[in-house]
This record gives sequence, structure tokens and C-alpha cells, in this order.
Amino acid sequence: MAMQRAIFTDIDGTLFRNDLTIGEKTKEALRKAYGMGVPVVLTSGRYIPGMERAAEQLEIPVIYAAINGALIKSGKEYLRRKYLESDAYRKAASYLRGKVSSLIVFCETRYAIDSDDEWFSLQTRICGEEGVRMDISDLDGVIARTGEVPYKILAKDRDREKLARLMEEVRPIVENSAAVISSGDMNFEVMPCGVDKRDALAIVSSHLGISISDTIAFGDWDNDAGMLRDAGRGIAMANASQKAKEAASFITLSNEEDGIAYALDRFLFCKE
Repeated sequence: MAMQRAIFTDIDGTLFRNDLTIGEKTKEALRKAYGMGVPVVLTSGRYIPGMERAAEQLEIPVIYAAINGALIKSGKEYLRRKYLESDAYRKAASYLRGKVSSLIVFCETRYAIDSDDEWFSLQTRICGEEGVRMDISDLDGVIARTGEVPYKILAKDRDREKLARLMEEVRPIVENSAAVISSGDMNFEVMPCGVDKRDALAIVSSHLGISISDTIAFGDWDNDAGMLRDAGRGIAMANASQKAKEAASFITLSNEEDGIAYALDRFLFCKE
């Protein structure tokens, strides 16, 4: 096993505890790694402002692989920007409108949401700011009011069976122009085609001048599976989905138990 020279970590359910804070042991471990010259890459379905809340707690510079790898940014340099195609956006948003509790569209630094309920309150807490409340099926209106182009649509509902059905129904509607993936047990996302967190491994590794085999990645959900499978060492949290666990080479403690710190102590700070 090669020496890990970059750390890639999901945020929700992985880096963050359930109260949206990072455990002290995990913060200390990631700061120690950074001090050793190991870059930290945040890979998340979140948009950049939502990810900045994690970086602020870590108090170290990070590379952002936002929106499941559709937007990758190192400092002021964009390594990737892949937007959701407008035709796929309109078809998916129009079909899903009124069928789920909430539809949210994420741009680079702004988001728009069509509800004023528990999801609006939760999203405001997660993102640290209020989104634009509007009919998100109006793509031109979203662009005009946010000033940015959308990267993804997030559908949220507590009815898991309905979500599973709608995921299958919307796939043929967007055909080959968008991907439909699960990023949690109460949501799914309509993303640009070909976007996966595993892309961040290749793109950021190339940017850093290292091999993918020199990476260590942490995740907890289905949308982390590709990243966990391709990383030099993929580590799933104890609270991870079955798909994420099957893709990983090691299962660590949960996000509530500083699972990242536990694994770094074993695989980065101590010689095997």
C-alpha cells in the first residue's frame, strides 16, 4: 500500500457529526495531516458555501470538490465546472414539481428552493443562509434571481418508497442528458451526466501531481461508493450505507465517534 499523500472526505455523515460539527479528534487529525504536507479535499453534494462551514471548523486550507464533483476548486483556480444541461433541468424540474415535499436547485454560491417548510428550515441551517424561494422549474427565473447557472436539482421527501419510484420514473425522462443518484435516504439528485465523486480523485490527484493510489478517502453513502472503490484506500464509516461499505477496503468508527481520526491514526500516522 502506497503512502497516502492526499485525504478526500465526504462531509455529512462522515466529517460532520449529526449536529453539523466536527469532533475534536477529527479536527486535530486533519490539521496534523495538513501539517505533514497532506492536502485535505472536501468532497460533497453540498455547494461551496455549505462546504465552507466545514473548512471554517477545520481552520486549514482545503480543496473543494462540490456538488458530487461537478464543481472542483483549489483556491481561486477552477479544476472543473460541469453544469446540468438546460433541457434535462427543465424536464426533470417540471416532472418533479408538486410530487415531492421540496425541490432545491444548487448553483455555485446560491441556491433556490420551492418550499417554506421543514426542508427550508433545515437547508437554511445546513447552508448558513436562506435560499431564493421560488418555482424552480422556471430555469430562466432561477438564473436571473440567483445570478448563476444550476449544477443540480435535489428532491426531498420523507416517503422513501415514493422517492425510489420517482427516481426510476425521472431517469427515462432525462434519458442520457443527466444522471439520477441517491445521496441520502430522504432525497435524490439530478446531476450532470458523467459526474461522480470518483472524478475528484483523478482531477485533484493530477492537479497535485500524485497517483490515485496515494489517496485515502472517507464516505458514508451510495454517492461515495465510486470514490471509496477507486481511492488508494477507501474507508467507510460505521454508519455508512451497505453500498458504501461494500466499496470500501476498511470500515472505521462512526461519524459520531471520530471515525476519520481513528483511521488516520491507523493508516497515515502509524507505519503498517
